[in-house]
Amino acid sequence: MNTELIIEKYGIGNAVAVLDTKKIVDLFIDPPANSDFYSPNTFVEAKIQRKISKRGGYFVKLPNGHQGFLKSNIDYDEGKVVVLLSKVFSDESKPQIFTDKLKIISKYFILKLGKSGYSFSRKTPKNFYKDKIIPILEEKIKEHEGIFIICRSRIADISFDQIFEELGKILQHHKLIMNTIFLKKKYCDGQAKKSALDKYDIDRCLVIEEEGIFERLGIWDKINELSQKTIYIPNGSYLILEQTSAFFAIDVNSGRNLKIGAKELNFLACNEICRLIKVLGIGGKIIIDFLPCTSSEKKVIYDFIVRFFFDDIPTNKIWGWTNGGSFEMQRKRDKSPLKLLVQDN
Repeated sequence: MNTELIIEKYGIGNAVAVLDTKKIVDLFIDPPANSDFYSPNTFVEAKIQRKISKRGGYFVKLPNGHQGFLKSNIDYDEGKVVVLLSKVFSDESKPQIFTDKLKIISKYFILKLGKSGYSFSRKTPKNFYKDKIIPILEEKIKEHEGIFIICRSRIADISFDQIFEELGKILQHHKLIMNTIFLKKKYCDGQAKKSALDKYDIDRCLVIEEEGIFERLGIWDKINELSQKTIYIPNGSYLILEQTSAFFAIDVNSGRNLKIGAKELNFLACNEICRLIKVLGIGGKIIIDFLPCTSSEKKVIYDFIVRFFFDDIPTNKIWGWTNGGSFEMQRKRDKSPLKLLVQDN
């Protein structure tokens, strides 16, 4: 087993590092215990304060006493209490964004709350026995008011009995969330450990959960290196990563090593850049400034990036090379910046 899930207690829950041949390929980190923001996919009971028409939503008062912003085109009365879902928090100068489009995600199903029905992922194999599953879905929709069940393509990998069992689990989880919100005004459904175990096949991974293991394995040191503006890659070369107000910039630099050619360095940097985008959850418009390269080299880089993000969970658009020689893509942010998550470390 080359893939390892290393789990450590941290913040409001855990920090999880996914290692492949001892290199970090993914990170899941819960916010510090004293943070002013919520993990993504946290359900909260909030109060509508005032409408901001120009920004397409409302300021809301959150359970922690802070102010959030609800993006919504629904008409709400001032003072109304609504259940919202938190989005990724990335800017300390702005309120955290929330949505009223509620959903619960598991490895095999997604529940959308507020309407009834069912559907199957477009990636579900054509030979999958949908006709056998549909009567069960229709029965569950009648039993649970206001749920829309989306069957993810992964259900094709398990037996009928397992599908029935997993559907029961997420419906029971829905009940737990609603009851907890009623009692405590919030429920975190996006904690690091759960998200990591949902994403990775634990039967094919080595899972290690121990207190202090991040320190013993030097993982905190590796995470600290990832949070720096300068990321060193082999052969004395390095990358400069910088978040501007409009886009995220990545610059490839050869450093003082003149023996490595631009072609070799660009290919080396391309692999590292793709890894960093996923590990750090870099989002928004991303502009990459590679070293000068030929048309054929540009095609290789473009094809590699398209393949790398083909099954990426966050929505992405890969535009490719501009007339000025930069590479552009856009990706939905799926993680808060490391500086906000590891500020206590």
